[in-house]
Amino acid sequence: MKKKRIKFAILSISSIILIWLTASAILADVQAHFPGVDQSLIQMVLTIPSLFGLIFAFASGPISMKIPKKTIVIFALTSGLTGGMVALFWGTASIWVLLFSSVLIGIAQGIITTMSMALIAHYYTGAECGAMMGLQSAFANGGSMVLLFISGILAGVQWNYSYLVYLAFIPVIFITMKYLPKDQPTLDGEEQHIEKIGKLNGTVYFTALVMFLFGVFSFVFQTNIALLVVSKGFGDATTSGFINTTISAAGMVTGILFGGLLRTLKSLMIPVALFIQGMGMVLVFTIGTLPALFIAAICLGIGLSTVMPAGTFIASNAVSPLMRATAIAIITAAVNLGIFLSPIIMNVLVDTFAGGNLIFKFMISAIGLFMLALLTLIVNKLMVKKNCN
Repeated sequence: MKKKRIKFAILSISSIILIWLTASAILADVQAHFPGVDQSLIQMVLTIPSLFGLIFAFASGPISMKIPKKTIVIFALTSGLTGGMVALFWGTASIWVLLFSSVLIGIAQGIITTMSMALIAHYYTGAECGAMMGLQSAFANGGSMVLLFISGILAGVQWNYSYLVYLAFIPVIFITMKYLPKDQPTLDGEEQHIEKIGKLNGTVYFTALVMFLFGVFSFVFQTNIALLVVSKGFGDATTSGFINTTISAAGMVTGILFGGLLRTLKSLMIPVALFIQGMGMVLVFTIGTLPALFIAAICLGIGLSTVMPAGTFIASNAVSPLMRATAIAIITAAVNLGIFLSPIIMNVLVDTFAGGNLIFKFMISAIGLFMLALLTLIVNKLMVKKNCN
């Protein structure tokens, strides 16, 4: 019964992890509301959560060794709720108010992404841990599917109304307070020798590099889909919301199947997922029709719901139990750094080599994802060969 309550709490937290992506559907509306504001600044409404997610994801791992994970999670959930309400009531007043709300949302995003995985690694082991990470991904995508769908409809009325979905934090806070046990910090206020805790290794650092590049290339879709939909005359924020919902729907199904996929594909899991995402980006810049965008969204959802839990699973199993929260924090931080830098890098490349052509971003993304898939495949083969010798 206790395990079921813990599972319920972890999956409830997971269901709102991707709520910050609701901003991707309203970027075009935000730009129209704040004319004259630079496009990169507008995109920071979506990418600032990744920057602060990076900082707090990285910090939350070591902090969880001194402060109970439950306390950290409740703080994060409260921050997320506050950020959503600030954007809802005062976001239309100034772009800076909206960016401040994104900071609070980013704090929540970084902590709960790391802690949800750290809680799984804390309470589950082996195949059960892998299956639970896949289920976590399924709930994250399932929750975001519902939240993105609702926020897309609300955005069709007025863009800031999309932040009403942040009220979902309220029941999650109560569930966490009631069902998640207050774990004892690892260090419990006492210093331990590094030999007892263990060290990070090359597997963790290489996985973090892959996650960083994955964030850079894959997040091109979320930061540009709303602008692409509007520029091609396919619709408005509601249409973008439906496309983002498709990402989540595909991710939810993939998350449910994650345990079986991991057992079947093993070291090929991440390269295959990256290749599928790359094919999705190819559809955008070669075909570019509305149906093609929905198929690309399916490809993106499959990749997102595979690469993240697979990378986290690999990193957490590459270190000692006491270092798992820190390893997971590094992986989460790497992804968030990639997401934050994605529009900055892409905007510079497009402005320099393609005269600001939006579709060029998707071509770069496809090439990057294919190259990253090849790199990961080669390194995995070398690691397997090394372990066999």
